[in-house]
Amino acid sequence: MRRSVLVTVLVSLLVASADATTVVPLSFEKLVTESSAVVYGRVSSVRSQWTADRRFIESVVSIDVIQGMKGGTGETLAFTVPGGQVGRYRNVIPGAPMFATGDLAVFFLTAQGPRLPVTTGLTQGVYRVQRDAASGAMLVMPPIRDSAARVVRGDVRRKPVSLASFEESVRTISRPSDNRKVAPSTVDGR
Repeated sequence: MRRSVLVTVLVSLLVASADATTVVPLSFEKLVTESSAVVYGRVSSVRSQWTADRRFIESVVSIDVIQGMKGGTGETLAFTVPGGQVGRYRNVIPGAPMFATGDLAVFFLTAQGPRLPVTTGLTQGVYRVQRDAASGAMLVMPPIRDSAARVVRGDVRRKPVSLASFEESVRTISRPSDNRKVAPSTVDGR
């Protein structure tokens, strides 16, 4: 009896101290308005490091800004994402984006005080960009919004949009509300 109580208490303590990552799904409009900067760029480097309290590993991602869509002026920008590898220690955070040098994307970034910015809504704040083989146009692929739903090939909500159309959607939403007409976004099919 005494042993089972001790085991129950220990298991309860372990479960209570477990950390979890919960990300609230954001509409495209909310993603734009909550981001302090939206930029199209190419990843120039990814460097993992321990956080200041040495409890977690984070990656510092540096990008060469190709085009600013909202805020984010300058030639280069750096931001952090949770997770990475330092030496033999690896920290994997479900829902956190991963990057490699050369990746092209539109980055939605949120500033948090004196620290480097972070991607808004973890993976929600990263729209990958690729060149269309047939036309040569740069296309933005909207991310999967509902991870509980079944992913269907050819889902119309996941059709790539041109970079120019995507930028226009961002600029329309980020304009002061008295100067814009509210229209449904064509970016994520909502």
